[in-house]
Amino acid sequence: MIGIDVKENIDKVIKEVATTQKIKLPVLQDHLEIVDDLGFTSFSVGLLITKLEDLFNVDPFEDEEVMIDDMRTIKGICAVYTNCIEKNNL
Repeated sequence: MIGIDVKENIDKVIKEVATTQKIKLPVLQDHLEIVDDLGFTSFSVGLLITKLEDLFNVDPFEDEEVMIDDMRTIKGICAVYTNCIEKNNL
């Protein structure tokens, strides 16, 4: 999976989940919070994380240092999954 565009894929999955959950999204920006700014519910966040785990074939919560608060923003989600992917490719 080296060389994949993590941000592009995360944005795509955010849009997919928003569409299925009938959430109207603003223009996606790194600083936006998934719940407060995008309007995701706890169910939507769970769906997002599940889809990202399937897409990237990693579980970010296997690392005991990763907390759900680390993924409050789009930038945070990108950082967590980039880190997981890099660790898995070592």
